[in-house]
Amino acid sequence: MTFRRALLLGHRWLGLVLGLVMLLLGVTGSILSFQREIDAALNPQLFRPSGPPTPGLNYAAILKAAEAATGRPAGVIRPPDAVWPVWIVTPPRQRGTPPGPSAYLDPATGELLGERAGRTGFVAVTRELHDTLLLRDFGGREAVGWFGVLLLLFSLSGIWLWWPRQGSLGAALVTIRRRPSVVLNLDLHRVIGIWMAVVLAVVAVSGIAIIFPAWFRPALGIAEPATPAPVPPRREPITVDADAAVAAALAHLPGQVPTIVTLPSRQRQAWQVSLRPADASPEVRARSFVAIDPWSGAVTEERGPRTRSLGEEVLAMQRWLHGGALLGWPGRILVFLSGIAMPVLFVTGLAAWLLRRRNRRRIAVLQGKPA
Repeated sequence: MTFRRALLLGHRWLGLVLGLVMLLLGVTGSILSFQREIDAALNPQLFRPSGPPTPGLNYAAILKAAEAATGRPAGVIRPPDAVWPVWIVTPPRQRGTPPGPSAYLDPATGELLGERAGRTGFVAVTRELHDTLLLRDFGGREAVGWFGVLLLLFSLSGIWLWWPRQGSLGAALVTIRRRPSVVLNLDLHRVIGIWMAVVLAVVAVSGIAIIFPAWFRPALGIAEPATPAPVPPRREPITVDADAAVAAALAHLPGQVPTIVTLPSRQRQAWQVSLRPADASPEVRARSFVAIDPWSGAVTEERGPRTRSLGEEVLAMQRWLHGGALLGWPGRILVFLSGIAMPVLFVTGLAAWLLRRRNRRRIAVLQGKPA
């Protein structure tokens, strides 16, 4: 058996056996490339403000309004942006428990628009399906990582098998013959596959890097992350509020836009402000992280492009590359199309296989051989 034949059989049978799971991951990935727009469209009562933002409603005021309206302490504040034009306040996350309900507040009045429990709703379930196959407590996340490895192998083997041994590359990129049906399906499979192969390979590698970062650290020259030393508790009241913490972060990194503000906790006694460049896509929701001392207002830590090594920055960018946000709208559209291509590739590959089996049986019957 030649190498090409072995590669073809592996590509075919793995696709037939595991194709439905790959299809599921592809379709859910397409949805998640526009998850915030879809979520806002499906839940207008949570994302429709009554008017433009009121200047006096800043971080500290929204924090008080959320805690008063819900009766719960706050853990994370997300300011309005172009896609989600409301304030979102989430309670502190407890390790080992699902996230608590988030409060959505009107930026014009500060009033509560509604609440929603974590991991509920169409987009949240889609994300859980894509990330863990709904098997979070049973190794689902790691299983998805291995399916990413499989997707990478599919992409690379597909390119190898597609590469024409005769004829021009240009013709092979666009040629789709309509008859017979088996040839039509094979040509659709090949042409759609080759146009999406590079995008699928990038999506696969970035997904693997997100789930198994330790695989990439040695190659990128990144040391294993050190366990942070325990922070001794301080009993005096916090003197730096959310507005002062955000102001300190912006003074430290001018030209940035705050995207997430995390309140001090027992585990991390500091304000953490996540930022993105002002000219970046709103979907790139965190490129830098600045920690602010809640008693002095001093910057105690910065993590981002200025402080990371090249290898660390490459690894950090995989999160935004995976959904296409790093490349703006073109990147998100490409990722969307690559996910939609997965069911098309599965159906055309399955149809071609079934049609070939039918044709072989017909030939066997005509020749008087056992079917």
